Amino acid sequence: MKKASPRQSAANRPSPEINRLLPFYDIGGRSYFGYRMVLAAKHFDRAITRLLAENSDFTLPQWRVMAQLGLMPTGTVRSLADGAAVDRAEISRATRELETLGLVRRREDSSDRRSPLFSLTPSGRRQYSRIRKPISEFIVHLIDDVNARDLEAANRALWAITKGCLGA
Repeated sequence: MKKASPRQSAANRPSPEINRLLPFYDIGGRSYFGYRMVLAAKHFDRAITRLLAENSDFTLPQWRVMAQLGLMPTGTVRSLADGAAVDRAEISRATRELETLGLVRRREDSSDRRSPLFSLTPSGRRQYSRIRKPISEFIVHLIDDVNARDLEAANRALWAITKGCLGA
């Protein structure tokens, strides 16, 4: 049996937050799809920020760095910023803070000293694994009621939108 969301009442009614959001979400028809996509992304970031606050002292930019380095062996400020679609300055600050905490290692690239390579330290890898669990559970729970074909269609739609935004 599916567990009720803490944001829903015992009667399984939508939360007051959802009722306040619906008029803004359900406007504009097809031409406002981008607005709804941005709205969903903002709420997703807020939910991840709440999870981070409950499970760590990491900021969202720090987690973006940790999450990417948890999946890739190394990254530069540029590659990490590109991978998160955020400003390089945000990534630069986050990597500096994580380096100070001993969670990220910085290694100079002999071919380009302006682009150091970053990787997780053993401590960083442990922190990543610990925090990744509740975040993964949250994300999987978001799509509990989405069938596989709809999820595949959503992935194709998001990819088409991303490519369109990049002019591809």
